[in-house]
Amino acid sequence: MKQSIVYLALILFSLSACLLPPTGIIPGEELPPVLDEDPLPPLTLIADGFDYPVGGGTATGFGITGYGFLDWSNYSQTWHPGEDWNYLWGSSQGKAVLSIAHGVVTESVWNTAQGNIIQIEHTLPDGRKVWSQYAHLAERWVKEGDLVYRGQQIGTIGGGPDNKFVPHLHFELRKVKLPSNAWPRWNGVAYTKTEVLKYWLDPSAFIEAHRTLP
Repeated sequence: MKQSIVYLALILFSLSACLLPPTGIIPGEELPPVLDEDPLPPLTLIADGFDYPVGGGTATGFGITGYGFLDWSNYSQTWHPGEDWNYLWGSSQGKAVLSIAHGVVTESVWNTAQGNIIQIEHTLPDGRKVWSQYAHLAERWVKEGDLVYRGQQIGTIGGGPDNKFVPHLHFELRKVKLPSNAWPRWNGVAYTKTEVLKYWLDPSAFIEAHRTLP
């Protein structure tokens, strides 16, 4: 009889233990929600200085022997929104193209008008942004979203789609975010110089003024 009582007591104790709530949780109280960690803000490299896109950053051995900024282009029948850089001592084909400053790649694409294009967004110390663009490339060495550094090779010079151009670097600097295939005309009508200057910067003048930012 005593053994039966003991066994019954043990069974009741075991059942009551199973029904108890987990330690530290009050019956009827909800568990605190699991919060997702705050996403890290996008990493931004501040462009603390600018160099040229060719010739080791100093343009050594290169010159603007094609169309310059705001030259009238007989080819496109527009004011030219960039600079055509060429190697002076031989073919430009395959020569290194460099990022002019720290930044993030916003486009790395190919189109039928200009071939391989890379566009990079640069954030200045005061928060303003500019966009550099490199066209007619033979090779693209970076992709959209990549962080790049001043002087980093991002590709090589080519001749555009189906090599329809003499190999050179078509280089632009924009003060407004535009699609990579943007060109200064509307409905077949060329922008005026004043209109071009609303969207594009003189690349070499800007670089010379910002070789080392304060």
